[in-house]
Amino acid sequence: MKDKLRRILWIAAAVVLVINGGWLALERLGPHPVLTQDTEVHFIDVGQGDAALVLSGGQAVLIDAGTAESGPALVRYLEQTGVTRLYAAIASHPHADHIGGMAQVLARFPVERFYLGPETQNTSSYTDMLDALEDQGVRPTIPADGDTLSFSSGASITFLGPADDVPADNLNNRSLIALFSTGTQSVLFMGDAEAAAEQSLLAYHPSLCCDVLKVGHHGAATSSSVEFLRTVHPSTAVISCGLDNDYGHPSDQTLQNLSLAGVNDVRITAEDHTIVIPLNPPSSSKENAA
Repeated sequence: MKDKLRRILWIAAAVVLVINGGWLALERLGPHPVLTQDTEVHFIDVGQGDAALVLSGGQAVLIDAGTAESGPALVRYLEQTGVTRLYAAIASHPHADHIGGMAQVLARFPVERFYLGPETQNTSSYTDMLDALEDQGVRPTIPADGDTLSFSSGASITFLGPADDVPADNLNNRSLIALFSTGTQSVLFMGDAEAAAEQSLLAYHPSLCCDVLKVGHHGAATSSSVEFLRTVHPSTAVISCGLDNDYGHPSDQTLQNLSLAGVNDVRITAEDHTIVIPLNPPSSSKENAA
């Protein structure tokens, strides 16, 4: 009798496990979030690093991918946002706090286009990124000044630097600089560009301006000169950095320069976490919706 009761209890326990496992499987296979058709930029909190997701018309572009340590969280964020594939990915420069998580992203999401700068670095982060691209059969593109990536919505990303007059002895200054534009609003991504790159950028694009500035080099004092900030004249500045980081980012000097340039809306991922900024849709979308 005891043996029979024991078998009944084991069978009952097994049935419960199967049912619970089935529910867990159904939860995992539940409806996947749908990627928004709206136009917006997500400045993702990846700690002391950079990662931004540009969305427009159901297409997604990732600009930088944080550190290797933040890679799993970045992948989860993209999944939760509804990303299933990337229209493009951009590696601003080879430092590990910008490309450390890129291989993990590429292992999870197919990417149609990949942009990087001409500088290389003999690090595991850089090698892993190239290996992941090779696994996908994607050949990276080194964009020239003025090259444009167009979204089906009518929005675009235009590459603006670095120019040849920016020396290659400082990888920060060789960051790819990109301007995302909807036609009525724009976001300028500076990577880790410092003062020399800012001066070069203004020499080649003296009328450059933006509504939102992704502040260069995590708000370090070596970037964001008053002259540069007054010229591009953003209404909002976003600084991507980690809480209580070892570098003192953002610097008091940068915050003061932003204030002197009249930038009163300053957002910091270390304080505000992931920052989502909605933008007006491209004018063509407005016309189609009318």
